[in-house]
Amino acid sequence: MLFFIGLVYLIANSFIKIKTWLTDEQSLPLTELILTGEKKHVLLQDVRNILIKQKDRLNFFTLEIAEIQHQLEALPWVYSASIRKRWPATIKIHIVEQSIVAIWNDKNLLNRFGEIVYASPKGLKGEYVSLYGKDEFANDVLISYKRISQLLKVNDFEIASLENDARQATRIVLKNSFKLNLGQEQKLDRIQNFLKVFPLLERKYDIDKIDYVDLRYDTGFAIGWKQKKK
Repeated sequence: MLFFIGLVYLIANSFIKIKTWLTDEQSLPLTELILTGEKKHVLLQDVRNILIKQKDRLNFFTLEIAEIQHQLEALPWVYSASIRKRWPATIKIHIVEQSIVAIWNDKNLLNRFGEIVYASPKGLKGEYVSLYGKDEFANDVLISYKRISQLLKVNDFEIASLENDARQATRIVLKNSFKLNLGQEQKLDRIQNFLKVFPLLERKYDIDKIDYVDLRYDTGFAIGWKQKKK
């Protein structure tokens, strides 16, 4: 009986010591970081700062991978992060950055899925189209932009900005050109009608003097002219 009790005590004590050793940061510390993926906007220091918060758990067995992943994906420019441990002391992190397609309401960005990215657009003006609308309709605005942009490319028009107001009426500013008022309905049809008559406009008028073309009419459109500078 005494031998059996002693054996149980020895096993339990050994288990506790092994567990303590495995979970002690000093025993199996993670000392090497490998960061892969695009790093245009996500800095190495951003990742290090998150790992530093886990300093008491930077052990091969106790590292909170899910927590680190959550914190990384909370960074504005990170779309997704994957984390792997490599024996005996390496943590490997792969970052996928946000794929930005537009500036949203002059203060945020939109990714290719129509999701708002709460990052500053500072320094990105001119690099992306500017889109405007209510946040809940961000994806709808992006879809409208893509469809209309494809049609306008036929005549080499490029969109500088597209705005959907509270009634979902669309207004477009073309690059180095005039504005298009599309209204709420039949937007693609109105663009197609505009493209059909544009060659006639180009021959008859000085296009540079046009301020806007209003396409919200069933049987035609209206032209607004730029005011002469005094």
